[in-house]
Amino acid sequence: MKRDMELVRKLLIFFDDKENPTHIEAPPIDGYDEQTIQYHLVLMYDAELLRCEPVKSSKSERVIYVLPFELTWKGHDFLDSIRNDTIWKKVKDTLQDKGLGMAFSVVQGLAVKFMQSQVGLS
Repeated sequence: MKRDMELVRKLLIFFDDKENPTHIEAPPIDGYDEQTIQYHLVLMYDAELLRCEPVKSSKSERVIYVLPFELTWKGHDFLDSIRNDTIWKKVKDTLQDKGLGMAFSVVQGLAVKFMQSQVGLS
């Protein structure tokens, strides 16, 4: 399964907007099935974007799925860099125009650069 940064962004927004700290197994995100959402939740847990309770295999340390609760500090920072629709579109368009993938560090770096230019810091 491929990583979908659009879904990652939607999940970050979902958890940021969520009003209580209880877990939710698979947030309802239009256009995505539960298996895809669960896969991305595990990726986001691995990337330390979400605070989760991992459910591990009985035979190994492999995380099968997670029970996500809320964003971590890193998750808030990443979302702050890509929340704005205009900046998000610029990031996606720039990477697509260059024929590049959406590597996490590049996405965040571009988003921060675009944010800084909007406030006159670059």
